[in-house]
Amino acid sequence: MSSLSNSHLDLLKAELKYAFVPHLPPLLEEKPQDQQEGKNLSRAFSAFALASICEISPELACKSVVDDFGDNGIDAIFYHAQQDTLYLVQSKLKASEMFKQEDAMSFCQGVQKLMRQDIEAFNKHVKDRQSEIEQVIDNCNAIKLIIAYVGEGISNPAINVLNDLFDQEKFLDERLVRPFIKFDAAQVYNNLLDRKALPKINVDLKISSYGSVQFPKITFFGLIPLIALVKLHNDYESSLYEKNIRSFLGQKTDVNIAIRNTLFETPLDFLYFHNGVAALCDEIKTKSARNNEKNLRIRGLSIINGAQTIASAAQFLKDHPEADITAAKVFITLIKSSSDSEFGKKVTKARNHQNSVAIYNFAALDDIQERLRKELAFLKYTYIYKAGIYEGVTDVAYLHINEAASALALFSTDPRFVITLKREPSILLNIDSEQYKHIFSSVTSQQIIDAVCFLRYIQVRINSEVSSSQNPHDRLIYKHGAFAIGWILAKQIFQQQAGHAIMDGSKLEAQLSVPFDELRQVFLDETKKQLLYKGPLAFFKSQTDVIPLLITVLIKHFKLGDDQIIKKKTQRPGQPYQMDLFDYLIKKAPQIGNLT
Repeated sequence: MSSLSNSHLDLLKAELKYAFVPHLPPLLEEKPQDQQEGKNLSRAFSAFALASICEISPELACKSVVDDFGDNGIDAIFYHAQQDTLYLVQSKLKASEMFKQEDAMSFCQGVQKLMRQDIEAFNKHVKDRQSEIEQVIDNCNAIKLIIAYVGEGISNPAINVLNDLFDQEKFLDERLVRPFIKFDAAQVYNNLLDRKALPKINVDLKISSYGSVQFPKITFFGLIPLIALVKLHNDYESSLYEKNIRSFLGQKTDVNIAIRNTLFETPLDFLYFHNGVAALCDEIKTKSARNNEKNLRIRGLSIINGAQTIASAAQFLKDHPEADITAAKVFITLIKSSSDSEFGKKVTKARNHQNSVAIYNFAALDDIQERLRKELAFLKYTYIYKAGIYEGVTDVAYLHINEAASALALFSTDPRFVITLKREPSILLNIDSEQYKHIFSSVTSQQIIDAVCFLRYIQVRINSEVSSSQNPHDRLIYKHGAFAIGWILAKQIFQQQAGHAIMDGSKLEAQLSVPFDELRQVFLDETKKQLLYKGPLAFFKSQTDVIPLLITVLIKHFKLGDDQIIKKKTQRPGQPYQMDLFDYLIKKAPQIGNLT
């Protein structure tokens, strides 16, 4: 079993720090600040496990924490009144270590003492709850043990110790539920992401002039008042369109202007002038049918086509609260299928192919993008991977998918990305392309943040050079060669970006200032030599031109002119470019440190 990766552990610690630590009971002893911070994260992890398993709030889970610098083996004690069950927790927030025998022995000894109601053996957190704990132990229906960990697993000796606890005749208590609950690294990560998931929409809807099919997918279709969908929009906002490939595009698109005009002039004709709405549902149950109307109870509703219709109508009513659109109806199709299933993704793609949609919009269907949105949220970044009104936001805490794709391409070892960025950048967001898979398949949220921070630095520096240069030809070289410069310089912070620690923007600027200037001059000089009669725009779109330039600049900038091995790295048959040579040059890149 794999341990929690460093990047995921950082996300967990961020969530523990902001959502759990503030609600913990104070530590009983004064310790150095770093020790207190580490201990509180460890204590918060016990609360996180309880909150996830018992589906309770962080505040309630934190009240159950008894972990301290001396806790006698038990980290949290929680009584679940609805289940009439007592939960006892031991946790270990160390990804580098398994849950060991000594951890299990400490926990089991603590459980035995607690069951004997030997409260004096515990710390003040337990003693303060003595009356409550003794009453629960006397009267609860079940006792469950939780082992939470982020390491590779529970060692066999530890498992034996835990099993012995259940087997001891003197301690045997029929309320002790066997086996113990394992809350491992995979469950930790999945529950962590669930904390940033958009809420499920469970509603009752009424459709008229309806019909249905039961095979191959249970589907209901009919007419629904537009005002009912507007209410859903107002109640749930972005959650309503979680699986749609685009969010609201704003009021000024031609389609959305037409929607508003129809509502203003002839709401009764809305049904005939505009396409219908389609939604996926986890569950559809019929309640009743009367007067050609069908009442449906829906669980897990997600609009996959028609977001512009609903959002435009909602905005129209917001702008014109006196307007009456009760006569407006729209055709709706409700399909029972999980939006996360392959069928759900296929039907979403098919429904949206009927409209004017760019191929890169379908990146919104890739689960990787939603994973990144959730992960980045823990780091206080908003990740925009759907077309919509937030596309133009320039706040540094907003990361856009197109910006992320360009930034990640700079850190690829494949030099062809330099040409792709100039010639066909949209292919980076085509989920069926090899380029998309190459940059997004295994990337972490921290790596995206670092890559985008670097890209923004390059853009600022290039814009400065373009503005300050007196030579029009030089300006064009900087402008059209920006990605080439960025791709080369990125190799000098490759190790830093590949890690899990987030770079410091001010350190990045300071450390890259001189290397950028040195690279810029070498790049400018060598580009002028190779341009000949071709313009910079055409030159940087040509692999035939760019690849030799990159080789020359890499060798000169990395000061590898005397390296005899370079001459032996020739292009082999079947290779799209001198792969061995580029791999060698990249490994020789002098690394810039002190960026975090």
